[in-house]
Amino acid sequence: MLDLLKHWRMVLTFALLYLSQGICFGIAMDALPTLLRHDGAALHALAFLPLVGIPWVVKFLWAPQVDNHWSPRLGRRRSWIIPMQILVLLCIACLASIGLRVETAGIAVGLLIVASLASATQDIATDGMAAEYFSGNMLARINAIQVGGTMVGFFVGGAGTLLLSGYLGQTSAFSLLALVPLLSLVCVGWLHVAPAKEKQPDVAHASLWRFIKRPKALALVVLALLSAMTSVSGFGLSKLFLNDAGWSLQAIGQLGMSGGVVTIVLGCGGGAWLIRVLGLWPTFILAVGMAGAAALTWLLQANGMLATQTGLIWLAVGLGSFATGATSVVIMTASMAFAAQSDQAGTDMTAVQSTRDLGEMLSSTLLVGLTAQAGYSGGFLAGMVMAILASLVALNVSRHRVGERAAG
Repeated sequence: MLDLLKHWRMVLTFALLYLSQGICFGIAMDALPTLLRHDGAALHALAFLPLVGIPWVVKFLWAPQVDNHWSPRLGRRRSWIIPMQILVLLCIACLASIGLRVETAGIAVGLLIVASLASATQDIATDGMAAEYFSGNMLARINAIQVGGTMVGFFVGGAGTLLLSGYLGQTSAFSLLALVPLLSLVCVGWLHVAPAKEKQPDVAHASLWRFIKRPKALALVVLALLSAMTSVSGFGLSKLFLNDAGWSLQAIGQLGMSGGVVTIVLGCGGGAWLIRVLGLWPTFILAVGMAGAAALTWLLQANGMLATQTGLIWLAVGLGSFATGATSVVIMTASMAFAAQSDQAGTDMTAVQSTRDLGEMLSSTLLVGLTAQAGYSGGFLAGMVMAILASLVALNVSRHRVGERAAG
């Protein structure tokens, strides 16, 4: 705690930056399809909305450029963070003006693509700055802030947008969300001195090939992909299911926010504790098993084998939320420690995160498309199968102790 207080200005800045990034992702991946469905959009028209997240998947293509080019006046990382945050702020302000409706869907998607591109680029610089500025125990604490801040932002942008839209309307909802990137800009400008490692100009030329050649890099990429494929049905498909079951936007938003609390407090906090007790990949296996149990609970309700009851819905949300937080902590703990050992931290972190985002995007698109053809039972069944596959592959990887040193 004393270390956090000593670096409180940097800690606050990172928290707001990760929160802002998560908000944009939550709006695009969670709130957008639910609001459009509520406004009457057909399921098949929603299947490709997760493609708004493509910049997060392909950001590895320009990550080396973010590592290699910057303005000496602003610093290696602020040169990218400041202009990207301005773009994010402008896009959210425009959304507050036009709203998310079927009639404005085209413009809204375009704005969210720009915001997604800006957030993804900013994330490269933010992760690089975190890995370069902190070390030792502080690196683990900042990793917790990274995972927790992004998760909180996702739920605020997703479930929070639904909740605020239901009570205040979309204009007020997006106006309130725009305060977060505005505050993060103030904090970034507040950092008068660049981190010590940013002052060193002789940084080796960053490249993806340097990442691929490093031991354990490919193992981290595979596990990042699989971990992302375990939680999609709990945070996307289930909201569509509840909407079609007659739930109000306010009720769905409240449920999603509660799930977010479980993800942050129990998933991230409990996941970090379990890593110390059980180890890195045993914790991962336990978490994806809970994700599979959540998908099974949704499946039994969707096909009528179990009545749709509030208790079962809360159980499924709780299990899936814990699994999402715990698997994220496992992957990001391993990958940030891995990136901190190199001089191209932004590129290394981005390679792992892009793979994880690819898993989320593909799973979201395929599950919604499958649901349009085979019903909700087919979508939840696919989610359960992916969780089983993830646990089997992680079990095989754990036998070789992949990433245990990074977790330590």
